[in-house]
Amino acid sequence: MRITLNAENETWAEDSLTIRDILARKHWSFPLIIARLNGDLVEREDYATRVVRDGDALELYHLVSGG
Repeated sequence: MRITLNAENETWAEDSLTIRDILARKHWSFPLIIARLNGDLVEREDYATRVVRDGDALELYHLVSGG
């Protein structure tokens, strides 16, 4: 499958992956990651079940706090 991840093209051998799968493959383990799939906000508890398919656009944001 081919997707757009944070405005970059990505290609994966599988037909689909969950958001959690993509985070694991990218080795992104930040505790505060916000996901938008095709413009829709995805709740964190749905990352393991929300499927990303060919042609989808996924945006992942790492929230940083500080002062």
